Amino acid sequence: MKLEKNKAIKDQNLASNTTSKGSRGEKCLAKFTSSNGSVFGSLILDIRKAGDYSQPLPVAVRIAYEGKKAFLRVGEKYTMEEWIQLCDYEKAGRRIQLAERNELKALMDKVKELTNQLISEGTFSIKRLQDRYQGKKDDTTSIYRIWDEYLQEKIDSGKAGTARVGKDVRNRFVKDNGEHVEFSDIDSSFIQKWTETMKKDELSVTYIGIVLRTFRTIVNIAINRNLINGSTKEMFKDSGYNKKTSRKHEFLDVTTMSQLYDFWEKNEAKDDKGRELYPPKAKYALFRDLGLFLFMYLGDGQNLADTLRLEYDGWYFATHGKQLRFLRHKTRDRNEDASEVIFPVTPEIKKILDKYANEPKQGSRVFPIMSQGITPDKEIWVIQRYNKYIRKHMEIVAKLLGLEQLPTPTWARHSFATNLNNSGRVPYKYISDSMGHSSSGDITSNYIGTYPLEKMLEYNAYLLNENGGKSSSAMLLEQLQGLSETERRKILDALSKSIK
Repeated sequence: MKLEKNKAIKDQNLASNTTSKGSRGEKCLAKFTSSNGSVFGSLILDIRKAGDYSQPLPVAVRIAYEGKKAFLRVGEKYTMEEWIQLCDYEKAGRRIQLAERNELKALMDKVKELTNQLISEGTFSIKRLQDRYQGKKDDTTSIYRIWDEYLQEKIDSGKAGTARVGKDVRNRFVKDNGEHVEFSDIDSSFIQKWTETMKKDELSVTYIGIVLRTFRTIVNIAINRNLINGSTKEMFKDSGYNKKTSRKHEFLDVTTMSQLYDFWEKNEAKDDKGRELYPPKAKYALFRDLGLFLFMYLGDGQNLADTLRLEYDGWYFATHGKQLRFLRHKTRDRNEDASEVIFPVTPEIKKILDKYANEPKQGSRVFPIMSQGITPDKEIWVIQRYNKYIRKHMEIVAKLLGLEQLPTPTWARHSFATNLNNSGRVPYKYISDSMGHSSSGDITSNYIGTYPLEKMLEYNAYLLNENGGKSSSAMLLEQLQGLSETERRKILDALSKSIK
């Protein structure tokens, strides 16, 4: 009896000491603090309902937040004595039971991850953490809520165009799938079924690709938050997402571009009897939009958004109006160094500027089409409107000139790259750098232009002349200089024989 009484007293003292220490977090195996510093977690024994401390007790992650506590059990049990010993090993940095301790800490890390996810979603509460941890449905989080958060983030970061596309795709998602899609519904078969629905509605392959790319972004967010199992690589397999429709045919060759420029420069649209086909206002709009298309092509294949945002900056005045510079809006947030484009003001570009551009002033827009200071949404509206104008007017010009192709604004960029590459005389690196694809991060390139103006003018001359502006005799001489002595001798022998 005396022995039993002494043992009971010993156990009681141990429990009392441990309980006191545990309540202060001193006998915890590990701790964490949330990403915003407001939630605290500790890996401890849950002794709240323990009667006999000599029996195994559940291990739990105790969460403390705004004066409230919760205990999330991890599925393991230890006696108080075993736990104290384990904590002492951890504190002393000993390797005894190291793998066991790491497994327990990994379980706590999952709770930490869930905590930070809820904080990033702006929906953290102890109740919501308990529900998420226990796998219960969280009515406040859905694929629709994640989508809305994504759209708001894009709007807040000034990416109105991306937000608008995302909203259009969300509307398509609701139209085709309703408003009650659960996370558990989203898998490979769901995506295949949705793809088939869009095909039955006779949507274009390009549009379906845009829809799937946008939806894949939303699904990835849900996967990263542990709301959807699997990977998008498998989910979108065979959906057409990874199939890229070739756009190699979407370009106009040098001869056609030269024809367009000559037509623009002549500024005449008349019928067979010499009568004007269009009233002055319509004619001006037609040739203005053709001029914009040519400017995009000659200005290193820039897209319409960058053309309308183009400004007279310090670089323009530092080069005395001989070069213009811009950062590609599409890629500026990904890699600012790789987005910079500097292009020469060729004689052809100068003529377009003289006719349609604003007077050069520091910080002002080059073209008087899109006002400065308007909202991102308004910018997108202006860009889309002028994209339609140029499409319509380029179609008219193509018919007037008897062209088989109907070019759109994106063809200017494709044509720039294709024609310089096909010249066989322009280095690939120049083409890549000119289009804002450079990956150079060296410090020197931040202070000097990569190519001198003379070299830019030499290379860009191939955009309207297959010989790069050189005479036939100059081209022949250049070719002869590139031949070996033996090859030149053979040509001279053949010429002498033909003369005889």
